[in-house]
Amino acid sequence: MADTINISDIFSYDQNFLEIMQNMLQSALDVSFQGVMITEAEPGYPIIYVNQSLCEMTGYSQEELIGKSPALLQGEKSDPEVLRELKEQLDNGEIFHGKTFNYKKDGSDFVMEWKIVPIHGSEGVISHYLAIQREVQDQELSDGSLDTKLPSA
Repeated sequence: MADTINISDIFSYDQNFLEIMQNMLQSALDVSFQGVMITEAEPGYPIIYVNQSLCEMTGYSQEELIGKSPALLQGEKSDPEVLRELKEQLDNGEIFHGKTFNYKKDGSDFVMEWKIVPIHGSEGVISHYLAIQREVQDQELSDGSLDTKLPSA
């Protein structure tokens, strides 16, 4: 039976393969149907990347979001309990999955479901967060897929 190879071994195997994988990852993020946001793991979680789907979902351009905090999308109807749970899970290095009301550039609210994954650097310290986000439609709110409840409108 052949030895198993993890993805890190593959990246170090061939410089050309590393470039190919980076290009594939960039393409996957850029054309994803889901909104994608990458932030730094620093106070305020400055945004360093958003894809076009996230821009279309929120009405903000990439230029308007880069360098800002994701809190820009939160407002009056954003559930403080969900945001507390988000902070707690990120502080503990855990994956977060939840949904709450967020706000578009025009001020209109929408329900967003998102998953945030901590990204570790070479020393094992969390350096960034990757968030995959989607707008949830009314018929999806009662699907039972999440324990998180939405605040009443």
